[in-house]
Amino acid sequence: MKTTKSILLLLACIGLLSACNLEDMPSSDDSLALGSTFNWEAVLPTLDLASGMILVEKGGSIQESIDMASPGDIIYVEPGIYHETLQSDKKDIRIVGIPGENNEIAVLANPGESILKIQPLEKSPMKSGRCYLKMNREDLGEGIAHYEFEVNMGTKPYDILRIHRLVREYRPYRPVRTKGNVFMVHGGVQDFEDIFLRYGAENINAETSASFYLSSNEIDVWGIDLAWNMVPLETTDFEFMEDWGMEKDIQHSLRAMLIARLIRGLTGQGFGKMNLLGFSNGVMVAYGAAGLETQEHRILRHIKGIIPVDNHFKTTPGSELDQINCAQAAAVMEQLNAGMYQANMALVFIQFGSLALGAPDEASEAFPGLTNMQALMAIGATHNGGFHFHGGTPFEYYYTDSMRLARVAVELGPYMPNKLLYESYACPCSSLEVAFDDLLEEIRIPVLFITAEGETPNEDYTSTLTKSKDITRLNVEDPARPKEFDIGHGDIWAADNAAEWFWEPLRQWLLDH
Repeated sequence: MKTTKSILLLLACIGLLSACNLEDMPSSDDSLALGSTFNWEAVLPTLDLASGMILVEKGGSIQESIDMASPGDIIYVEPGIYHETLQSDKKDIRIVGIPGENNEIAVLANPGESILKIQPLEKSPMKSGRCYLKMNREDLGEGIAHYEFEVNMGTKPYDILRIHRLVREYRPYRPVRTKGNVFMVHGGVQDFEDIFLRYGAENINAETSASFYLSSNEIDVWGIDLAWNMVPLETTDFEFMEDWGMEKDIQHSLRAMLIARLIRGLTGQGFGKMNLLGFSNGVMVAYGAAGLETQEHRILRHIKGIIPVDNHFKTTPGSELDQINCAQAAAVMEQLNAGMYQANMALVFIQFGSLALGAPDEASEAFPGLTNMQALMAIGATHNGGFHFHGGTPFEYYYTDSMRLARVAVELGPYMPNKLLYESYACPCSSLEVAFDDLLEEIRIPVLFITAEGETPNEDYTSTLTKSKDITRLNVEDPARPKEFDIGHGDIWAADNAAEWFWEPLRQWLLDH
């Protein structure tokens, strides 16, 4: 009975370092040299990535950034000539110029009585001497490198930003110049590798991996592992999750985008703003972050466009989907009131995935008449008013190799915060209030809405509530299949035809934005 209840809860909910590690970095006697030989990988660990930062794009105003800064902030400036006189009475403001690929530097022309000067990057390491960064580089082949950065943001449990980057390089640590960019936020019980990089594929290439495909085709791909992914399976005390909700994930994502923009600048891509993609539960982060930035000065904004993928932020009041979300929010609130701060739905997937991999042909105890592999496929294909991951039946997936689901299932993060889960249902429920949706009508940036038509009707109601004049909708369906067997949630990232259906249209939009 407990297993059955867990399965039902899973089906209802599924929509949703303080030490430096420089072992993988190349050694160099001229590690701080400028220009084309500038070794950003050696400089990055010396920077204070946890303090306040502001980025000045070429052609921007350093003085405006000073006016926006708080005491102790670091202002990084792209190469260029700045006709300004810099004045400030704020304490401990540092202005740091980053080098260009051809030895360009940031120069103050006619500085007059400037109080502040631009310091060269190589002469401005962080003052505390602490190390905030762990960095790893993985060569994926075909010139594509996968970077993982872990930034220690404080002393609270799991107060860590884990940031990913996939980019084509002409040699290790030297990216080619890209033409588009995207920052990707995963959904519930997932992380970046689970969904955007591997999704259970045995071989990572442009046919099996969305992030590999995009980075192979002129896109600079970034993403985050939301911090609750780092909570280990053996954890028993979850009190630290009591107040861990959507606003924390939004703030972490925006901070990670700031760091990504800095690294892009250090590696010759410029400080330009980025497109923010949110998948599944990550749609809440994308819209919430875009709304929050409407209240920020333009210098402090990081998002130039949002890409909500296969989920809703708001639903039509009184619709069936509205009622479903209200009911699910109420169910999770009961758990919170009972002192259960963690959502355990991934444990069911992990259990069924382990059985499917270890004994695929044995009879399932939970699903009489099915094997262990078929039982997992049944969970992944179920269309029950929530999301189904893959179009098909317990006996056949139409679009994706079912073994990919088994492999990814055992890699899922075991826990996510119940407050976060509650807010994910409360936001699209018209009768409940959350704090991060108040500024939806102030959003004016471009929107690309992507959905698989086999899903529960993911009507693009939310974008109609914004003030954006640039809204694109990509709805992919298989007219040969009934809706309950049509393209599913995970097929967007794992289907044999995903590159044609989803990734290439996404790439084209990114190049245009």
